[in-house]
Amino acid sequence: MKNKMLAALATCLVSMTGVVAAEQSTEATTATPATDTPAAAVPAATISAGPKAIAVDAAAQARFGVTFATLKGIAAPTDAASTAHVLDPASLLQLDGVLATAAASFTASRTEVLRVRKAYSEDRTASYRDVQAANAQAGADLQRVNAARRELALRWGGGVADMQAHRRAELLNDLANAHAELVRVEIPAGMPIPRAGSNLTVRGSSAAEVFSGEVLGGLPPTADPGGSQTRAVLVELKADAAKLPVGQTLSAEVPNPDVAGTDGVILPRAALVRRDARAWVYVQTAPSQFIRREVHGLRSVTSGWFVAEGFAPGDRVVATGAPALLGIESPAPAGTDTN
Repeated sequence: MKNKMLAALATCLVSMTGVVAAEQSTEATTATPATDTPAAAVPAATISAGPKAIAVDAAAQARFGVTFATLKGIAAPTDAASTAHVLDPASLLQLDGVLATAAASFTASRTEVLRVRKAYSEDRTASYRDVQAANAQAGADLQRVNAARRELALRWGGGVADMQAHRRAELLNDLANAHAELVRVEIPAGMPIPRAGSNLTVRGSSAAEVFSGEVLGGLPPTADPGGSQTRAVLVELKADAAKLPVGQTLSAEVPNPDVAGTDGVILPRAALVRRDARAWVYVQTAPSQFIRREVHGLRSVTSGWFVAEGFAPGDRVVATGAPALLGIESPAPAGTDTN
């Protein structure tokens, strides 16, 4: 009897354990975590959309100072980046003074030689010794001219030393009156030396300091801290560039005609606006319709910004007034740079 009661109790416990396990299994299959929400259930507003076209009529365009530029195709600049610095022209002014004095003395002594020779040959009012003395003086003065020219070439290059006197005088006058400055531009190894009369682009510390200068000639090589010699050219800057402080370090672009460029377009410098740490340009798609297009691969050049992709010749972009269009599209959040 006792054994039968124990068997019945065991059977009851087994049955109860099965019920609990079944309930736990049911709860596990019916519970759905929040992270399992299908992607299709995410509200569409949370998906970021690109810029949308905006409408601005002609009157508003005029009020905001909106102007346009039609893009033209251009080959990519093949310039190599280099460094430059503004030179102090004081020694040039001094050496030119020495050369001018020597040249004046030689002119006078040469005139004296002609006079003495004539006096000796016509009426013997001058002796042969006088002729010899005049020739010796003219020879010595010529040596001083040559020495001054060599010193000038060693310090400032043959382009300056071989200049015609009136051209060098114009240069020195511009330097003295702060109408011009001289810059030494280093030429990277393997690059050809730009010819005299060609133009180089130099840049200051700000985006607005972009200047084009004329190459006057090569400069004597100097040794860098590593002991190797560097090549350079002397470049003359005029107008606003003449206000750069002596000794300022600049960046420069040295043209390399042996490298082929990629086709692209030049965007006006004032066309760019910045939003969300990216650069944009407004493209006119209809007389009163504009859309903001992102700019990739910007490269600063003298005439604006070169880009090789995203724009095509014939595109009509907003050259000025783009910040106003950005404000119309959506007010810029705090801290947005629209310059």
